[in-house]
Amino acid sequence: MALPNVLMQLAKSSPMMGQIKQMMGMIRTAQNPQAMINQLMQNNPQMKQVMDIVNQYGGDANKAFTETAQHMGINPNEIMDMLK
Repeated sequence: MALPNVLMQLAKSSPMMGQIKQMMGMIRTAQNPQAMINQLMQNNPQMKQVMDIVNQYGGDANKAFTETAQHMGINPNEIMDMLK
């Protein structure tokens, strides 16, 4: 099994996927999503790392996600399908 396929299988079975879905839902329904993201960055060093990567792409989270996934040999659409 190729590395991207192994990573996809891990992502599908990871409890983190549920946490990501929950966080996305909270951000979508927040009255002030930016404030919520700022709070998450303060409480979670990994979230700050993610935002640092997004900032490297001029604040374009979609571009950061797509290019990072492709660089890792993962189809970004497969990840998005898992988050639905």
